[in-house]
Amino acid sequence: MKTSAVFLDRDGVINRYAYNAELGTVDTPTNLSEFQLLPGAAEAIATLNRLDLPVVVVSNQPGIAKGKMSPKLLDAINEEMRTQLARAGARLDAVLYCRHHPDAVVAGYRADCECRKPKPGLLLRAALERNLDLGQSFFVGDDVSDVLAGRAAGVTTILLSQHRCTVCEEFSSRGAVPHLLARDLGDAVNAIAEMRATGKQMLAPFPAATSRPSVACVLSGSESSYTARYLREAAEITAKIDVGQIERSATLLRSVRDRGGRLFLLGVGGGAGHASHAACDFRKIASLEAYCVTDNVSELTARVNDEGWDTSYRNWLRASRLGPLDMIFVFSVGGGDVEKNISANLVRALQYARERGAAIAGVVGRDGGATAQLADVCVLVPVVNAESVTPHTESFQALVWHLLVSHPMLKSAEMKWESVGATAPPGAAVSPPLPSAATATAH
Repeated sequence: MKTSAVFLDRDGVINRYAYNAELGTVDTPTNLSEFQLLPGAAEAIATLNRLDLPVVVVSNQPGIAKGKMSPKLLDAINEEMRTQLARAGARLDAVLYCRHHPDAVVAGYRADCECRKPKPGLLLRAALERNLDLGQSFFVGDDVSDVLAGRAAGVTTILLSQHRCTVCEEFSSRGAVPHLLARDLGDAVNAIAEMRATGKQMLAPFPAATSRPSVACVLSGSESSYTARYLREAAEITAKIDVGQIERSATLLRSVRDRGGRLFLLGVGGGAGHASHAACDFRKIASLEAYCVTDNVSELTARVNDEGWDTSYRNWLRASRLGPLDMIFVFSVGGGDVEKNISANLVRALQYARERGAAIAGVVGRDGGATAQLADVCVLVPVVNAESVTPHTESFQALVWHLLVSHPMLKSAEMKWESVGATAPPGAAVSPPLPSAATATAH
C-alpha cells in the first residue's frame, strides 16, 4: 500500500543559508561550521516522525559541480545535518541530492539532468523507491524551483515565505504558485497535520497573479489566507503564553485591593487605549481603585510641554503620591528601552515605582524590555511571527486584562450582558425600575 510523505528542501527550510562576508553573498553552507539548523526545524521534523510520515530531503546541491566543495565534504555536511537533528529526536528517512549543474566547471557533473529542480526527478525517484503516493504527499520549499518541482510531481506544495516581494515577479512569471504559504517549517508541519486530521488536501493553489498592477502579488494569497494564518498564530500564542504569570498577576492585584492600594495603568499608543479601558473595568467589575495616567489630557499635555515627555508619567505618579501599597500595570509592545529611546517615559515610571516600593506588573511583547526586568510579574506575549509582533501583542493585552477583571479572584460585580435575564439569588436586593417619562412626577 502506498503511503504519504513529506518532501523537504534543505537550505532555507532545515538549515540557515551561510553568509560570505568577503563576497557579500548568501549561499549553501560549504563547511561544517557553517551548517546550523533553523530554529524549530528539528522539532517540526520530529513532529512528522510522530505522525508516521516519511521525511525525504530533495535538494539541488551543485557545490561539487561548481568546484566549491568535494564529494567527501558534502557527505560530511549531510552527516552533520543528521547528527544535529538526532540530538533533538528527529530523523530523516532519505536524503536525495542532485549534484549536477548545466554549467558545471567539473565536467563529470555537467548535465541537463532530470533530477535537478524544477524538474521532478528526485520526487519521482523517491516515490518509486519507497512506494509513495505523491497525490497525498507534501513538498515544503522556499524557492521557485521547489514549487515547480512539487507541482510537476503532483504533490501539495507549501512555500516558506515572508512575502518575498524581491522574487515575486519570478514566481508569477514562471507560474510557481504554491498551494499554501507558511512562515517556517513548524508552521508548514502544523498545516500538514491539520490537513491530515481533517482529511482535506489542498486541491488548488492560490490564484495566480496577472500583469495588472491592481492585482495582489502571487505570494500574498487571498484575504482569507492571511486571516487563517493570523488566527493560527493567535492559537499558537494561546498555547504558549505563560498561564502561571497570568495567575500570579491576579494574585498580586488581589493583594493590592485587600491592602487598600491603588492601581495605576500605563501605556503609550495602543497601550494607552488598553490602560483607559482597563481602568474602567478594574474599578467597575473588580472594585479596584484604578487610574489611567493618560486619561487626564490637560495634565498630561501640560507636563509634556513644561517638563518633557520622558518624565511625564513619572511626575504624574509622584503627584499621585505613589507608595508601597500601590501598583502600576504596564501595557507595551517592547516594554521600554532608554538606550534605544523607546518609551522612555514608561521606563522612568517603572524606575520610580521601584524606588517607591510599589508593585509592578505588565503585559508586553518581544523580550519584555525594561518592564520584564523591573516587574514583579510580567506576562510575555510569545513571538510566533516577527512581522506581526505589534498586532498580536496588543490583541493579547486586551485578552489578558479582560481575563483578569473577570477572574474569580478579582471579580466583585456582575457584567452587564452576563446578568441579563439571570434570576436574582434568594435574599438579593432588587433595584426598582426607573420611572418612565409618562409616570415620573416632580419633587
